[in-house]
Amino acid sequence: MTIDLSVLYGTSSTSSTASMSALAMYKKLQKTAEENESATSEAAEAEKVQTQIREMNNAVIKARNAQYKQMNAQISTDVSYFQNRVSSATTVDELMNDDRFLKVIAYANGYEDLYLSNKQKLRDILTSDPSDASSVARQGTLKDLELAQKYGFGATGTLTDTDGNTVGLDADGNIVNDDTVETALPAGLAKLRGLAVDSAGQALLDSDGALIYGTNLKANDATAYSQARTKTLLTEETAPTEADEPYAYAGDDFDRFTQRTDIQKDIAYFEENIGNVTSTDDLFADQRLLNFILKAYDMESEAQYPGKIRKILESDLTDSNSLANRFTDPRYQNLAADLDLFASGVTTLTSASTIESITEKYQQTAYEKNLDEQAPGVRVAIEFKRRLEDVSTTVQLLGDSVLREVITKANYIPDEMAYQETEAQIATVEKKVDVTELKNDPDAIEKMVLRYLSIKDSASTSSGSGDSYLLNLFA
Repeated sequence: MTIDLSVLYGTSSTSSTASMSALAMYKKLQKTAEENESATSEAAEAEKVQTQIREMNNAVIKARNAQYKQMNAQISTDVSYFQNRVSSATTVDELMNDDRFLKVIAYANGYEDLYLSNKQKLRDILTSDPSDASSVARQGTLKDLELAQKYGFGATGTLTDTDGNTVGLDADGNIVNDDTVETALPAGLAKLRGLAVDSAGQALLDSDGALIYGTNLKANDATAYSQARTKTLLTEETAPTEADEPYAYAGDDFDRFTQRTDIQKDIAYFEENIGNVTSTDDLFADQRLLNFILKAYDMESEAQYPGKIRKILESDLTDSNSLANRFTDPRYQNLAADLDLFASGVTTLTSASTIESITEKYQQTAYEKNLDEQAPGVRVAIEFKRRLEDVSTTVQLLGDSVLREVITKANYIPDEMAYQETEAQIATVEKKVDVTELKNDPDAIEKMVLRYLSIKDSASTSSGSGDSYLLNLFA
């Protein structure tokens, strides 16, 4: 049977303005929550599709990167080989006949196409005599001529310096131009070995007669080859940052409420001043800041006990005997865990993520309190399911004011039970409710909440002549 919720709107005998019962308000909020959940589900389905596409794309990227890594490893090997050949070669011919050496020269200078199609022509350009008008380099492009001039492989004979001394290698492989020369260097290897030469192809000397070194072709070519051939690894697609679960009751009413001047002033003060907190003492010295945090966690009443709150915030949650752990109400542990004063001082508290989280909690708690002022019982109903997730025993349930309120009222357990011993209270509740079964049964939770709200409405509207229409309708 469909129930017309308009019956839940009562009219005050002293006002023409319609008022909403707690049960009607709760139904309205449930509708908002369902709409938000539906929107979230649609977004989740869309993200599921995007995840599948992302995984397929990333599989391709991983395969391509595996190839690139192999190619880059080979490039690194080529560079090492090239540098070793430059240092060990004793003739131009052995370099020109070495395809691995020639490949580095080609790619470093933009001749990769010629290397792949006509290695011999590349060798002819490199070994050309730039002064010979009939040489391959002179008959080619300006680029060809510059390549021949860059390396000077076409120079013939033994390398000498400008004083006529033979340049070569001593017993240790060092380049020298004195009587310790054991192996003469060909003139065509002078530039590749880094020596500066004049137009006649002789090694230049400084004022002390020492050999002058010019461009480090070996290092430059190695770098140019690597840059030309190294593959940049592709970046895998990442999932978008997971958004926080939206506030279940966020809607137009919630948005209007959070824009209230008093709410915005409190938020502005918190955000502008929390950054000035450098110690726990600073936090407790600013009562407005502390109250804002406590309000966010629905612990505003605890502000009158600063010593207690400080010990809770500084509790070591790994110690079962710490003050926060001695309370059955999970809000104390949540507060200590979120602010993390014990382990991080005020670092976590003043972080951007914590500031944002506390601000969101403040808005939600303030909104729910406002709802309760309009329709007493609504906030407890909203909180019930959320808090029930954090308890696993009856004693924990009894230690939470919200859970206790709903369970006792919905099951007609008198308030006087509070005067009994804890064991007796537990026994009384367990005759009516199994905590484990309840928290795993959404339908049972909903029925209990509706019964609680019906009773609350009955209590507020009853004239003492028996049960109200609402109670009869929903009980």
